[in-house]
Amino acid sequence: MPTSNDMQKVLDIQDKNLLFEEDCVSYALFKNHYCKFIYCTLSYMPTACKHCGEPNQNYSIYKNGSQTSSVTFPTTGVTPTYLNVKKQRFKCKNCQRTFTASTPIVQENCFISNFIKAAVLVNASEARSVKNIALETHVSATTVQRL
Repeated sequence: MPTSNDMQKVLDIQDKNLLFEEDCVSYALFKNHYCKFIYCTLSYMPTACKHCGEPNQNYSIYKNGSQTSSVTFPTTGVTPTYLNVKKQRFKCKNCQRTFTASTPIVQENCFISNFIKAAVLVNASEARSVKNIALETHVSATTVQRL
C-alpha cells in the first residue's frame, strides 16, 4: 500500500502538511467524464491568526471543524484528476474570526491548482486555440483566457 510520502512524490507535492490515507484513490463519474479522485487531509497548527496577527500562545487559536475542497489537478494517464482536500478550519479567541488551512498547491479561495495554471501558460506559449487548451487541462475556455 502506498504511504503518504509516496503519494506526495507521485503527485509532485512538496507540502508536508498534506496527509494521504490508505486507499485514497477512487474513480467515479463527474461532469459526464470518468475521473480519478484522490483524498487527503490538510492540517497543521498555525503560528498566528491570519486576520489579527495574534500569536498562537496558550491555545488562542483552536481547531474548528473542517472544509472539503475539490481541486482540479493535472491529468494522470488519460483520466482527469481531482484532489479532494479536507482542510482544517481554525478559530481565533482574540478576534473571534475563523480561517482555513492553506497550502502552496492552490491559491486561497481557488479550486484550480497551480500545476494546471502553469500547464495553461505553457500551452498558451504555443500556437494553439483557447478551446483546445481548455479541453486538455479540463478547465473552461474563460479560465484559459483569464490566465
